[in-house]
Amino acid sequence: MMIKGFDSAVADMEIGQIVDVHLNPEEAYGMPDPNAILTFEIANLPGSEDLTVGQQVYLTNAMGQPFPVKVTAKTDSTITLDANHEMAGKELNFRIELVEVK
Repeated sequence: MMIKGFDSAVADMEIGQIVDVHLNPEEAYGMPDPNAILTFEIANLPGSEDLTVGQQVYLTNAMGQPFPVKVTAKTDSTITLDANHEMAGKELNFRIELVEVK
């Protein structure tokens, strides 16, 4: 399972065919979601006092599944984490060659 635009690009390809594909964010990882920017009190997030801006770490959701976040800001008392996919908001370019269908 790939991003929507990639799946669409290969759907009608034939073996041996090569295509160049440009995907807008909406066809790829979407636009950044402002609700995925999380700010916590450092005192309420054990271990966050040692994190630095730019660092990627993992949090765990309510079902126990880990998900990556990036530290985007930090003060003496708060830390801000971005849970958006790192490619959200970006245009993507692919050169795709279909070599086999299973």
